[in-house]
Amino acid sequence: MSSPSKPYRIYGYDAAYKSLIVECIDAASDEEAIAKAQAASLGCQCEIWDGRRLVMQLETDRRQA
Repeated sequence: MSSPSKPYRIYGYDAAYKSLIVECIDAASDEEAIAKAQAASLGCQCEIWDGRRLVMQLETDRRQA
């Protein structure tokens, strides 16, 4: 039996923290939410939130011009 999905929010920032992208996803676990955030490539830094709980901050090597 699989776990029920719950909503997570992903905030993606550019290198200068001037641009913000917000994406809502459903995931069954923190690990699934992290994998989806990594696949989304929303910016140089992403934050994954489960309600008011910060799950993880992700940094990527991609730099925007």
